[in-house]
Amino acid sequence: MAFFSNIVLVNGNQHELHMIDFGVGVSTGSTYEVKRLDSDYFKEN
Repeated sequence: MAFFSNIVLVNGNQHELHMIDFGVGVSTGSTYEVKRLDSDYFKEN
């Protein structure tokens, strides 16, 4: 049975971005809310 493994080398910036993307070794400092308009509110009857 053959086992193949790919190793990819990344620099510090790439490593940091992967850590943030996958939530490894980071915590949430703050969050924000994104609003959108409700088109039904503006419909005329």
